[in-house]
Amino acid sequence: MEHVHVEGCLGQVIINDIHKRTMKRTLAASLLVSTALLGLPGCATDQGQKPDQAKKTEPAKDDRPMEQRLTVGMSKDDVRKALGDPGGTSVNSDGEESWTYSDRAKAFIPFYTVSGGKFHHLIVLFDKDNKVKSWSSNTTSSY
Repeated sequence: MEHVHVEGCLGQVIINDIHKRTMKRTLAASLLVSTALLGLPGCATDQGQKPDQAKKTEPAKDDRPMEQRLTVGMSKDDVRKALGDPGGTSVNSDGEESWTYSDRAKAFIPFYTVSGGKFHHLIVLFDKDNKVKSWSSNTTSSY
């Protein structure tokens, strides 16, 4: 019986040894794959995939107040380039169109009005030739 027991123990030792070697190989393979996957994105680049193009420089944003960007006689396209799309448009009884601009989006800033924030409104009036005739603006504490 002892001989069987020794064989059993020897068999168990061999199985444990095989298991340890398998675990070491699995761990080594896992570390190698993880390192490769983590390291590859650091090598990624888009250079060489596109032909060299002259970098486009975007025009500097005009930070002047809206009124200072307007001049009498500007076309609607010029106004749109200077101020962006209007928040609203209307036509009066004389057929003259007006565009309305407002910074009401500030109302969504928490505590903006409570802390004394102001809203700016601008109305641009166009003549019958669709050129800027005049404009008016006002500032309010709420809208």
